[in-house]
Formats: sequence, C-alpha cells, structure tokens
Amino acid sequence: MNRSFFFSLIFVLFHVAVQAQSWKRVGAWGNRLTGIDWVTEQIGFVSGDQIILKTIDGGLSWTEQLAPVKTHMHGLDFFNENLGLMVGENGQVFRTTNGGETWSLIKLPTDKTLRSVQFLNQTRVYIVGESGEVYRSTNSGSSWAKQSVGSTVNLNGMHFANADTGYVAAADGRILRTFNSGNNWAFVNTGQSNGLNDVYFTNAKNGYAIGQLGTILRSTDAGQTWTQVTSGTERNLNTVAFNRTNPLLGVVLGDTGTSLRTINGGTTFDGINIPTTQTLLSVDFRFTSNIVYAVGTNGVIISSTNSGGSWTVRLSGFAKDYTATLFRTGVLGYIIGEDGLVLVTSNGGTSLTDRTRPLSATFRDIAFTTNAFGYISGDEGTILRTSNSGANWTSLNPGTTDPILGLFFFNNTNGFAVGNNGFMARTVDSGVSWQKISVNNTTRLLRDVHFFDLNEGFVFGESGFIAWTNDGGLTWQNAVNPIAQNLRGFSVLDTQTALVVGDNGTVLKSTDRGKSWSAINIGETTNLRSAHFLDESIGFLAGENGLMMNSRDGGQTWQKMPTGTFQHINRISFGDLSSGYAVGDNGTLLNYSCQVPDTPTLIFGESNVCLGPFEYQIQEPMVADIAYEWRVDGGTILSGQGTTKIQVRWDTPGRNAVLVRGTNNCGNGGTQGLEVVVSTLPQSISQVEGDGVVCINGSMDYSVNSVPGTIYVWEVTGGTILQGQGTASVRVQWNVLASQNLSVTPSNPCGQGQKFSRTISVISPPEKPSDISGPDRVALTEETYTVTAVAGVNFQWSVSGGGGRIVSGQGTNSVKIRWEREGDFKVTVVPTNSCNAGPSSTFDVNVNIITSLGKEINPSRIKLYPNPSNGETWVDFEGIVGVRSIRAVDMLGKERLLVLPEEGQTKIRIEGLTQGMYIISVSSREQEYSLKLVVK
Repeated sequence: MNRSFFFSLIFVLFHVAVQAQSWKRVGAWGNRLTGIDWVTEQIGFVSGDQIILKTIDGGLSWTEQLAPVKTHMHGLDFFNENLGLMVGENGQVFRTTNGGETWSLIKLPTDKTLRSVQFLNQTRVYIVGESGEVYRSTNSGSSWAKQSVGSTVNLNGMHFANADTGYVAAADGRILRTFNSGNNWAFVNTGQSNGLNDVYFTNAKNGYAIGQLGTILRSTDAGQTWTQVTSGTERNLNTVAFNRTNPLLGVVLGDTGTSLRTINGGTTFDGINIPTTQTLLSVDFRFTSNIVYAVGTNGVIISSTNSGGSWTVRLSGFAKDYTATLFRTGVLGYIIGEDGLVLVTSNGGTSLTDRTRPLSATFRDIAFTTNAFGYISGDEGTILRTSNSGANWTSLNPGTTDPILGLFFFNNTNGFAVGNNGFMARTVDSGVSWQKISVNNTTRLLRDVHFFDLNEGFVFGESGFIAWTNDGGLTWQNAVNPIAQNLRGFSVLDTQTALVVGDNGTVLKSTDRGKSWSAINIGETTNLRSAHFLDESIGFLAGENGLMMNSRDGGQTWQKMPTGTFQHINRISFGDLSSGYAVGDNGTLLNYSCQVPDTPTLIFGESNVCLGPFEYQIQEPMVADIAYEWRVDGGTILSGQGTTKIQVRWDTPGRNAVLVRGTNNCGNGGTQGLEVVVSTLPQSISQVEGDGVVCINGSMDYSVNSVPGTIYVWEVTGGTILQGQGTASVRVQWNVLASQNLSVTPSNPCGQGQKFSRTISVISPPEKPSDISGPDRVALTEETYTVTAVAGVNFQWSVSGGGGRIVSGQGTNSVKIRWEREGDFKVTVVPTNSCNAGPSSTFDVNVNIITSLGKEINPSRIKLYPNPSNGETWVDFEGIVGVRSIRAVDMLGKERLLVLPEEGQTKIRIEGLTQGMYIISVSSREQEYSLKLVVK
C-alpha cells in the first residue's frame, strides 16, 4: 500500500465516520428558561433566553433546537405536536409546523416584549405583552392583527378556560377578560393593586391569579369577583397550574425557589420545600397524570410526580457565559467566564468546584504552566496568579485598565500579555513587574500571542492584524495576511506551523512561524472563535451557533460535527488525545471522547544497518478501523504503508529513524520510534586520545572519534582492557614496564576498517635521590644544595619550619635556598614522575650567624657597654694587640658599620644603629671575635 493510497483510505474513512463522532453536553444549560408546555404525555417544549428545548421521552432528556435568531423568548403554546408558537422580545414570534425541526421568524409591528401566547383552536391564536399589546391571528399564527384593550398596562400571563372565555393577568392588579373568543376585552378590578403575573382557570367558573409580594387571588364566578387567599409568603409568585384530571390539586411557584401547593382547590396553600433556590417562571402539568414540570433561572428544570408534593431537580446550570477553558489532563481542567467566574473540575466536568473571584470583570484567557500554577486575565486590566489550583489568587498590575485578552507563558515566571489598544507587556518575575512593548506601533486590539521558542512568535487581533518577532518580542514586524477579518483563536500544529481563525469563517495557516499566512476556504461564513490541533494533522475549530468542525489533513479540509447545541462555542481544549472539552455561552460545557489507537509498544527490526532494504514491524493486531501511518527519516518506504509491517530502503548514512502511529476515525494515536544507524564502510582512524607515558599497574582512558553504528575492537600488549571494548572509548590497566602497543580496529555492518596502532611507554615511580650536597652550617645567606640528576625525574624541594625559602631551581636537581632565620632545619627533596612520587632524601642544616662569623671572645678581655643600648655603645678592647677593624652586622648578614681604630687606640664609640640585634665583630692580626649587641 503506497502513501497516497493510505491517505485516500483515511480520507474516506474520515468522512464516513466523522458523522458518528459527536460532542456531548456535560451538565445542563445555564440559560434562563421562561416557559414550558406539554403537548402530549411524552412531548414537551421549553422556551428561554436564546434557547429552545424539546423532549420526546416525558422529560427524561432534552434536546436543543435551532432558533431563527438569538433572542429572549417568554411564552409558548402548541396546538399539537407539530404546530407551535413562541413569543418574546422586540415583538418577535417564532413559528413551527414540524415540531420544532425548523422555526420561522415573524416580526410584529412593535418593539415591545410579548409575554404570553395561546391557541383557542387550530387557527385562532392570541398574544399579549407589554404596554397593553394584544394581537390576534386567525390563520394559525401566520399573520397577526393588533387589538386595542384601552390600556397600556403590561399584560403578563394568559389563560383561556374554554373557546370563549379568556383571562389575562395585568401588572396593575387587574384582570383582562373576554367572553367572546377575544373579539372584545374588558378589565376587571380585583380589589388590590399588586402586579399579577399569571392566571389559571380549572373550569368555566373557578380561577386563580397570582403575582407580586405573595399575592394569590381566587374567583368562583368566572372572574367577576376576586378574593385574596393567604399565601404565607411575601416573595413574588410567577406561575400557577392545576392538575388537569384533579382540579383540587394545584401549584404556585415563584422567586428564590418558592413553592406553594393546594389540595383543596385553592382554599389553602401549603409551603413546600424544594431542592433549588432558583426563581421559577413557568409550570405545566402533563395531560393525564400527577406529573408536573417547572422551569426557571440558571437553566433549572424541576419535576414532581405527586402534583407538587415533592420536587426533584432534573437540570440546573450556570447562567454565565464560559469564555475560555484549559484542561491539563483528560479530567483536570479550569473554566473561566463572566463576573469573575472560575470553575475547577477533576472529573471531566461531572462536578465543578466554584472558585469565582469577587469581581464584576469578565475573564478572557487562561494559562497554566503546571497543574497548580497558572494565570487568568480579563477586563479592566485584570491578571491573577495562583500556585494552588485556584484556591488562592494574587492580583497583578500589568499597567493598563484595558481588557487583557491573551496570555502566553514559557514557564512559571516568564510570559506575555496582550489586549486592547495594541497593549503588550512582558514579565520575567511571575507578573510582579511588567515591561510594556510596542507591537509595531499598532493601536489595534490584540487577541492572543504565541511563541514557538524563546525568540520566535506571533501576535494577532482585529481586522486581520498579525505581527511576528524573532528576537523574543523586543521588536515586531507585520506579517503577510490576505484577509482583514477579526481574528479570535489559534492553534499550533508543529514547531513551524500555526492556524488562526476568525469572523466569517476565516481560517489562515502559516508554515513559517507566523511570518506569512494563506487563507483556507472551509465553506462556512459563521464567526469562528477557537481552534485546537492534537498534532500536525488532527484538529478542531468552533464558533457561533454551536458550530464544530474537524480536520484530518492539517486544516486543509474540514467537516462539520454535531454538538447538540446552538449556543456560541468560545474555546476548545484537549487534556489528552482522546478527551476534549469545549465551553461557550450560557454555561455550555461539551465533552468529546473518542479513543484514539494506543501507542504501538515496540518496533521490531535491525537498528544498525548498511545502506539497502530492511523490514520493520509492530506486534499490534491489524484491526479493521485502525490504519498504521509509517514515517522514515533517511530512507524510502517500499511497501506496507498502512499495515503493521513495512519494507524500507535506507538511502542516507547517519542516525535515522522509523516512526509509526495508529490512526482511526477519532484521530492519531501516540508515535513509537526506533533509531536506526545507517552506515557505509568504516572511516579510517587518525588518532587515539590518551597519555602516551603511563605508570605501571595504573589505568588510563583512551578514545577515538565515535561514528554511529561502528564497533571498535581494541588490542593491547603489556596491559588489560578493563572496560569499553567495542565502543569508541576504553580503559586500560598497564601491567608490564617498557614500550607497549595499543591498537584499535573499526567495523560496522558494511565491513571492517584499517587497524590503527600507538606506542605506550610504561614506567615505574622514581628511586630515592642521591645524598644532598651543600653547607650544613650557615648564616642568613643564600646557599646551593644539589642531588644527582636523573632523566625524566622532577625534583620537589622543601625546607622545614620556614627557616628558608627556595629562590630558584625548584623541579631540578639543584636549588638555591635563602636562609632567613636561625635554628635547625631540614632540606628535603622528593623525586616525581608520571607514576607519582618516590622516596625522599633529607639534609640537616644549622643556621647560626655567630657560629658562621667566628668564636665569641671572653667578656673579660673585650667590653661592650651599655648593652642593651639606645643607639650609642662603647667597645673596649684593651689588651687585644693589633685590632684592625670593628664591624656591626645585622641579622641578615648585612654590614651596617665599619670602624678602623688608630694605632694605640683601645676604645671606640659606636653610634647611629637602628633598633634591632647586631653582631659586633672585632678583627685583629691573629683572630676575629664577635659579641651580640641589642639596640632598643
């Protein structure tokens, strides 16, 4: 199977199977639900804010229907399971003749909100609304005529007791009534002024009206007179209905989960606790049972099987738009939205932990660098940071009050933020400080930013603006972009490729890291808001009215996917290859679960080869809906593409690879790889690194340049290879003295190379040096000490006790030592070579300045006074014949004073000596005498 046929097969499988894939709603809608009407025991409809719901299984499940426009509908009524009407804001009427499969929009000549609609028969229908608006149709709602009721009071709930008699609850506490099928209408005073919201008659005479501040009114004379019934509450009451087969059983529902029930035809009402605090806006009994359903705010749908005696919550959502989401795994994710909304889930959305911030700002983007550490941004310059999965947040100050729409972080500390008016800023300290950056001086709204690496990235925004950088965001250049639509979302396919989506079905693709972009026609004009690619091939995009599309060829072609919703989808995120999530308006959370093939466990085949053909295979069984995509670097697939076994011809030497992944209608599985080293004949070795002179019994490392796929066979004489045989580096222990040989021969699957040899000299540690020669009694002078020179030996000299220092000759067989203080010291010499040190030789030296100058005279014959002195001293040498000179020598042996006495002179004064100790030397014709002198 060749590659082109393989992808043709995948394309066909994709178009067949994609329709079976779907996104399923997690949880309920969050839309405000305003009306419910049962057509049969099993079929019912719900109207609401930008939503229409239908059930065909008695309320066990509900499906969303496509409305002609996004608007808020308030009331609905069906004549049968096909013909129905809904009314709402701005005089808009929706009409269906096929059970809601399609709806048509009829615009009445008013901008008022229409509150209630009711069929009298198949053709005659009435609508009431704000400012006393009343409309009649005599052709099943196809066209309408306005009727005047002589008042501009807001008209709310409407109910016809029979084909002739109808009632409307008015906001001023009155009841509008007709006895002739709506040809004429008249107001009836009820005796109170609280606004009335709904009215219901169980028969021609008995009826009930409910309204503000807990108002309940009852009439037993066809609405002529009304009496007030104690409700036991001051909350607003919004809707009333009675059991169609037992008119003694009725329910009244209202604000904040208020529920009242009567079992005696309205004589008394009991308060019933229900499991919701949502405001309930509409209630309706099924035709011939005790089952009753009610709807309200936050998408709540509740039901009772005992005519309101107890209630069960069927559905309940969040009445806020979800603007973005980020899933870190298949089940762990974050959702943000309006009014500081932050939700966290650890079970794929089955339950949501509310970590909403006390802010009115809408959050726009989210970026987590770990499962716990992340950032969110939004309106009014808001950026928050968490390090514990959103349990706590730190407010940051990016330096703007404009909305921050996009975030990108390389790691916990280093990231970018973009927003309105061309705002871009960078932080390198986890958002503590921000540096503003000009994006080519633009003032356009910047939607988001992404970096491929530390240097290259792109930013995009309104009117098709895209800019790129290659210096880490310091400077930006405008990119080439053929479409000037507002851009809203992006995804990265690989290290070079990205895709951006926007209004009117805009899809742009770049293969050069954002420098230039080309347009892709997807056949849609819907505004797109998000894109997400799992790899270089499999991707999704989403947009308004529940649009979801899928691509399997890197975004070149797209196919629609069912989502079961018509709410706007704002962001897609995949936690892994098989689990995706999408969020949107009115609390929409969708899940996509489709099991992609497992990563192949292992590729079998030769990994060290020569140029030519070889086979590779995996052990996975060949399953009908899984094809295997192979890729080879450095070679050509000759056969087997799409199967579990291929034949490859290797064309290029070096480190190459065989890669394979499974693919099915859900997407691509993980990739398994095998590195294959492809060789030619071994290269010649020109050098072996390592010491050429080594010590006996020591070890040394030797190496050659390593070539992938090559085996190196080492040989030695006089030694042992300790480790590394077969590799480019070995360790050798040398056991025999004298010159030895080290050789290495390269080989690979293509053959054996030429042997390379090198001579190694193995030596032993040096022997003990000869005796040290030199003076053993010295003054404070420089003296030379010597041992016999030996070739290849380095001599290290030292003096004990700090008595002297080596002036020159260190490392040789002869050194000069300057003696610096008196005492007994040792001169030591240690022989060293590459085998370390040998045994040392020592020599004892006495340093004594007096001994070196001569013997000390008997004090009785020479006198030295005063001693110690302050610098003036007399030398009396009476009795010494022939004194020629008197010298003063300091402790360093330097002569400081010389006096030549005259003939016959026997006493001399010495002066001018500085503080210290001196040797006073008296020289005669026969002998030299010395005495110590201390000068203070």
